[in-house]
Amino acid sequence: MEKNDFWAKLSGLSFFYRWHPEVALRYLPIVSEIKKYPGTPKILEVGSGGLGIAPYLKKPVTGLDLEFEPPYHPMLHKVKGSVLKLPFADGSFDIVLTADMLEHLPKSKRQKAVSEMLRVARDKLFIAVPCGKEAYQQDKELDSEYQEKYHRRYHFLEEHLEGKIDKGLPEEKEIYDTILSSAQSLKKKIEIKTFNNENLRLRQFLMRGWMSNNIFVNIFFRKILLLALPLLRRMNKKPVYRQIFVCQLI
Repeated sequence: MEKNDFWAKLSGLSFFYRWHPEVALRYLPIVSEIKKYPGTPKILEVGSGGLGIAPYLKKPVTGLDLEFEPPYHPMLHKVKGSVLKLPFADGSFDIVLTADMLEHLPKSKRQKAVSEMLRVARDKLFIAVPCGKEAYQQDKELDSEYQEKYHRRYHFLEEHLEGKIDKGLPEEKEIYDTILSSAQSLKKKIEIKTFNNENLRLRQFLMRGWMSNNIFVNIFFRKILLLALPLLRRMNKKPVYRQIFVCQLI
C-alpha cells in the first residue's frame, strides 16, 4: 500500500477511501442499480483506469483499459485490451459498464464498441456518456480556465475539443440509436432507460474546485464535500452533463 493510502485509511473519512465528489456523482447511480442485482454478479468495467467504479461499489470488478496508471484499487482486476475487440467470450459478465469513455472514440467506431460490450454482457449494460452542445460548451470553458492556470491542456478536455476524435460530444439520440442498432446486429432484444446525470452548474462548481492548487480548497472539494453527496445526487435538473443509459437484455 502507498504511504498516502495508509494515511487515507486512518483518516475519519476512510469510508470514502479513493472517492472524489465529481467522479462519485458519475458512478453512484450505477452503483445503486447494481446493488439491486441478486447474489454476486460478475462485473466488467470498460475504460476503468486504475480505480473506476471499484471504490464506490466495494465489490470485485474486472477493469479493462488500454493502459493502467496508478493509483490502483485492490478490488479491481486489471486486463489490458481494447473495447473494439474485448478479450472475453459471449455473455462472460452479468453486468458490463462504461463511464465517460464512449465519447473518446470516433463516431465511426462507437457502434463496434457498443456491440462488443453487449456481446459480453449477460444481463445489463450501463453506458454513462457526456451529451450535447451545452456539455461541450462547458468543457470548452473549463479547458480555457485550465490552460490559463497551468499553461497546458488537460488531455480529456483536449480530446473533446480539438478533433482528435470527432469534434464535440455525441447527442443523446445518437447514443440511443447506436445502442439499438448494435443490439439488432447481434440479434439481441433489449430495453433502454435513460437517466439525467450531473447538473451543469454543479459540475462547473466541482470542476473548478478540482482545478485549484490551493490545499484548503482541495481538502474542501475532495473530502469535505463528500459528506454532501446525498444532497448533490438530487441535483440532476436539466441541463445536465451526461446521460446514463441502462440496457436490460431480455
